[in-house]
Amino acid sequence: MKFAYRTEHNAKAIAAFWGKPIENKEPYIISSLADEDNAELFIFDILGFPFNDINAMIREVSAVKAKSLLVRVNSPGGDIIDTFALYQAIKNHPAKVTVRIEALAASAASILALAGDEVQAYPSSLMMIHNSLVMAVGNRFDLAEICDLLEKIDANMQDIYTAKTKIGKREMADMMKAETWLSAKEMKEKGFIDAIIDGKAVKAAFDLSIFANVPEGLFENQEGRELTRKETEHALRKAGASREYARAVAAKRADASDEIEAVAAEIKKTIAIIGGK
Repeated sequence: MKFAYRTEHNAKAIAAFWGKPIENKEPYIISSLADEDNAELFIFDILGFPFNDINAMIREVSAVKAKSLLVRVNSPGGDIIDTFALYQAIKNHPAKVTVRIEALAASAASILALAGDEVQAYPSSLMMIHNSLVMAVGNRFDLAEICDLLEKIDANMQDIYTAKTKIGKREMADMMKAETWLSAKEMKEKGFIDAIIDGKAVKAAFDLSIFANVPEGLFENQEGRELTRKETEHALRKAGASREYARAVAAKRADASDEIEAVAAEIKKTIAIIGGK
């Protein structure tokens, strides 16, 4: 489906809004683990137009045959229409789906986070919910139509939140209107997530200045957790190391070397996916 607002001009405006280049060669990764019954989907980026093709992502997600799918999310949000589509694709997937909030699930990403049969977060993970917003130019009739659309989108978001949390619609509407930021503990108490798991959230390295109520010092003192063996191997392969060498390093069978130092920055910023630079 082609939407009228998806023009080159609007793509540039949205990119400027997020302070991020449109070019993004690796917005997500689906990786099968050694056990073929399991797969992981890494989404560490802004969601949807103009940065990545949600339709392509949905096709790849639908093609996953694993019995268990772990969706790992670190995103400040994005295009809500695209996110609704991805949410449905993940929610309807026949696998046992677990969504893990790696650091941040803000705005549209908070909807995506609720697509799992189980939703997890680290103790320092964060979620933000708010009413939908738009950049718009037009006469009063154009803007009235946009207001009507935003009202319908907000209602859909509210339905998804309340179905998961069982918070009443009036309270949820107030939370969305206020742009509410939630800690992992608050997410658990209110029912947005099912479990808080051991470990540290990765750094949520996004420009959040577009939001009104970002808590002061929100991301200070958040250090990245140690990468898993699979993530380390992927980072080394992305940096150009051979498959054998990457596997050896990931398994801690190789000595530290200049090559390790050369890709250290890549490892630190990579959790199997880069949100684009």
